[in-house]
This record gives sequence, structure tokens and C-alpha cells, in this order.
Amino acid sequence: MTNHHLSVEQRFQLEAAFREIDSCEDIDKLRALTKQIITAQENEKAFAREAMQQIRKEMEAAAQQRFGFNWGQK
Repeated sequence: MTNHHLSVEQRFQLEAAFREIDSCEDIDKLRALTKQIITAQENEKAFAREAMQQIRKEMEAAAQQRFGFNWGQK
């Protein structure tokens, strides 16, 4: 898995999580941890998607105001 542009803090947190997973022998704890990781990942994707939608709206509004463009309307 490639880790693009992670900060030192993110790499540290990732390593700590890997060590916790590697040392865990309790299958129920591993299941719970896996569910937490998947939930966090999906929440981050949703946040990024919503942020991009908001940025796009703001850029379109600025372009329309500045140049009179009417993007997205036919």
C-alpha cells in the first residue's frame, strides 16, 4: 500500500496502529478495530467528497460573478 505525502505524525500513528494489530491475539478486538478503521476511512472519503463539492460550488459562483459564466445551467 502506498502512503502518499503522510506527515510525520500520520506515519507515527500508522505505525502504532500496525503494532497494535500485530500484537493482538483477540479476534473480537481485531474485528472491532477493523470496523473502526473502515468507518474512519469512509468518513474521511465522505468529508473529502463534500469538501470538493463545496469548493467546486464556490469556484463556479466566483467565476460566474467575475466573468458572467453560467456553468451547470442550460
